[in-house]
Amino acid sequence: MTASIPSGVKIDQVKGLVYGNCTGDAIGLLTEFMIKKEAKTYYGKKSKLKFKYKVPDMHRERWEVGDWTDDSDQMVLIMRSLVENNGKVVVTDFASKLVNWMKHGFEELGDKGGMGIGQNTAAVLNASGYVDDPLKVSEKRWNIAGRYGRFPAPNGAVMRTSILGVHCYDNIDDVIRNTIEICKTTHFDPRCQASCVAVTTSIAMMLQREPKGKAKSMKFTKDMIDDIIKAAYNYSKDLLSTEELREELLFYLNVKDLSALELDEAGKIGYTYKTLGAGFWALKQTNFRKAIQAITMEAGDADTNAAVAGALLGCKLGFEEIPKAWRDGLIHKDWLNEQMRKFFLLDEEKWKNTK
Repeated sequence: MTASIPSGVKIDQVKGLVYGNCTGDAIGLLTEFMIKKEAKTYYGKKSKLKFKYKVPDMHRERWEVGDWTDDSDQMVLIMRSLVENNGKVVVTDFASKLVNWMKHGFEELGDKGGMGIGQNTAAVLNASGYVDDPLKVSEKRWNIAGRYGRFPAPNGAVMRTSILGVHCYDNIDDVIRNTIEICKTTHFDPRCQASCVAVTTSIAMMLQREPKGKAKSMKFTKDMIDDIIKAAYNYSKDLLSTEELREELLFYLNVKDLSALELDEAGKIGYTYKTLGAGFWALKQTNFRKAIQAITMEAGDADTNAAVAGALLGCKLGFEEIPKAWRDGLIHKDWLNEQMRKFFLLDEEKWKNTK
């Protein structure tokens, strides 16, 4: 890592979140849009998944080996927007960045455009007047879908918002407010908002905990994680209007059997709660590689599922618990470090004083 990034236990957690998001994204790409049977055919004999094992089909060939996808790109856009607006969430600025990224990608990385954009996000970004009033356009898109009996709740918001659990982590109200605003710029459905809030409040609560013992370690027991999940549910359930919706949210937060999520279920792989469930299943685990590989081998929208899972588990376990081969294998890691360095400068004194 670059020397200019501060050190400390909480810094290690944040680095774990960012690298967890990106490595999970890049490993998950190996099986994105496959069914579980296909994933087993291609990768079943691989005990340790590597970026270079990526099947060279038309979908996966769009990304270089060791590159992440739109999930992590959009997380970086949030970081940049916060940096350029002195820590304030400005939805029109974020919307403008999304549109520019859709058209050009990150040009300094050689991108020709944003790749992997979901249908809902693409429709919203291409709508007339979007940059001027993104929330109005996003809500309109959601309401139009509702007229046809389809209230879509895709995972295109929860995939990017983990970093908002870091920003203002010591103030849950700010975390929730910021999360909802960024979510609604493209995804207005309350289930999308609840998914994002559950993730970001969990991250904030992990960062709020002070290191213990002489070694200043950040160990999370099962009871601690259970308490965090309960609190995250209480924060996120308030966004849902019916008991049925709240019970569904609770099921996905508490899932213990990964296969129960049916992550490769036909026609439903992009449902926000499936990604949420994968993320919170991962949060209960203790081995980063095993958790991300298990999610990847379930296939479906695997890059998104593994990105959210990687962010949550990376924050819990810390940067060093992410496989070194995955961390070092990210082809744009130096660029990513620079994005983090600028992000930490937003509240330099706070991060300098963290232990």
